[in-house]
Amino acid sequence: MSDSSAKLRLLAVLSDAQPPHNPIVVNGWAGIAFDRNRYADLAPTDVWGAWLDVHIQNSCPSDAIGIASLEDLAVGKEECRVEPNLDSLRRYWMEGERFLRDHYVFSLSFNWVVRLDQDVTLFAAERDFMREVIDRLHGLNSVMERMTEDFDPGENDLVGLRRFLSDITEELRH
Repeated sequence: MSDSSAKLRLLAVLSDAQPPHNPIVVNGWAGIAFDRNRYADLAPTDVWGAWLDVHIQNSCPSDAIGIASLEDLAVGKEECRVEPNLDSLRRYWMEGERFLRDHYVFSLSFNWVVRLDQDVTLFAAERDFMREVIDRLHGLNSVMERMTEDFDPGENDLVGLRRFLSDITEELRH
């Protein structure tokens, strides 16, 4: 896939909006988000596990996933492709301290995208894919509690993080 194609397809599903604004711009998609600075794997390990398991279940187990840094997309470099497992992602991030940069991880069919910026790891996907992930994580209420705890919006939620979490999960309540 050409880089410009990857860039255009990523922009077709996610804007560059940051919390408290919802970056998901395509209908029928939902998201979950975590504070990437709290986790060695830039998100909860069990979330990555559920995510990649659902990817493998819905595609050929050998189907690679794409990774592209925001910098690489800006200059037209092609995405890297790695095996759909957490060890492959860890190796990629550790090489040249790539984990310090903003990245997109995505299925090559673009039915899901994970955006990792300096503060937030946002998992976004078609509603059915996301529902399968949520089921593996003990349901939407459990995931909402974890996300709220992660971002700790405080009693008054001056920034609007609760609204952000509600907005990105809205499709899952239909």
